[in-house]
Amino acid sequence: MTSDPGPLPHSTAAVIGGGMAGMAAAYELHKAGFAVTVFESRDRVGGRIWTVRKGDFVMDLGTAVYLGTYREAVAMIHEVELTDEFVETPVMFGMPRQGKQHYLDLAKPIRSSISTQVISWPAKIRALRLFADVFKHRASLGYDTYDGLAEIDTETVLDYSQRVLNTELARYISAPLVSGTWVHEDHDTSVALLHWTVRNMLVKSVFNLTSGVAGLPVKLATLVDTRLEHTVTNVTDTGSAVDVTYSSPSSDGERTETFDTVVIATTAPPAVSMYPQMDDNHRRLYETARYHRLGNVSLGFSARPDDPGTFSMVSPYDDPDTIAVIADHNKAPGRAPAGKGLISVLLSPAYLDRTDDKDDEYLLDHALERVAYYYGGLPGTLEEYALMRWPESVPVLDKGRFKLIADFRKKVDRQARVQFASDLDRIPGLNGALVSGQEAAARLKARFANRRPATLP
Repeated sequence: MTSDPGPLPHSTAAVIGGGMAGMAAAYELHKAGFAVTVFESRDRVGGRIWTVRKGDFVMDLGTAVYLGTYREAVAMIHEVELTDEFVETPVMFGMPRQGKQHYLDLAKPIRSSISTQVISWPAKIRALRLFADVFKHRASLGYDTYDGLAEIDTETVLDYSQRVLNTELARYISAPLVSGTWVHEDHDTSVALLHWTVRNMLVKSVFNLTSGVAGLPVKLATLVDTRLEHTVTNVTDTGSAVDVTYSSPSSDGERTETFDTVVIATTAPPAVSMYPQMDDNHRRLYETARYHRLGNVSLGFSARPDDPGTFSMVSPYDDPDTIAVIADHNKAPGRAPAGKGLISVLLSPAYLDRTDDKDDEYLLDHALERVAYYYGGLPGTLEEYALMRWPESVPVLDKGRFKLIADFRKKVDRQARVQFASDLDRIPGLNGALVSGQEAAARLKARFANRRPATLP
């Protein structure tokens, strides 16, 4: 009679992609006892979350904040001992109309909505229809209710605005909300996203880290084996393990390593390219994915404008080149030295398409002109700047996309040795990516539950 050998030695896991989804998956697998290796093609982690330091300025060139509704991200910040960096800042929402700035104090939304002059009284009364619809569908407007979102995914934001609201609301409420928040266009965005945005994004305060938004993925990278500038070219599930082929500056040609399991946490094109065995369910989601481009120009000035606004969402009907203007010095403490200003100008996909042949100086000059326009002049002299043209900023959620997502989520193979994490199958962004990574890790933890946890450092 043979004795029970007990649990098997624990598993090795590769995570491909060091963005928020990948780093969250790696962290959760590490906690579960997996020996984790992260492969990241860039020379940094964070993906579309990127913080740089220029002189005394801390510039977020990707994701700008942690929202109050980002419960999982906030919980992870505290769990990995970043509490000392965690700050909360009230939001003053800027709403420019034809160059004139209006404000909405989100700590007092009813009073501010009544007093604001960005829209007329007839438009305010008509806007009650939007809030009534949001209230009606409130149970469907969460992070995990995609069947409910699929049910209201029946028309575009523009069609809804023309049918239910009016032209004024379409131009100065609906369009800026989906453009400034999601880099989306009202004619190419599901109305379900507009309703979700009104329910979840108009919050009275935002959270941040004093080291920058990228502080969380950077911290997570210190907890696992993270290999930067390692580009994965192929993933093969052999049936008993997974082979990962990659190149790096220190290797002569490509190398292949074998792992028990893999999480692919990249944007859609590289995921499809590196994993020819991708199942039909994921292939349908990934091959139909589209992303909008985004330009981010962060400008550090010797002085700051006398303006209380935190974020200004610009109407594409007034300024098709600009999505938003962010006063980073009002967004979080420490982004700029005392008395100095830090302003980010977000440039639209249409503007980037039109200026593909222009150099960075051209975009810088344009961003400075936009600052002068929206603030009535430049706040002092320019001391530092940083510029990023994102080829893939946010996945497009057009009409019908939530229906596809709801169907996709029902068909995910929880036993697959290769799992995926991204913000493609949910509300996109930092928290969506983080939760996707957590979910991928949970599936693998369950699959390998008979393995003996490794001794964690």
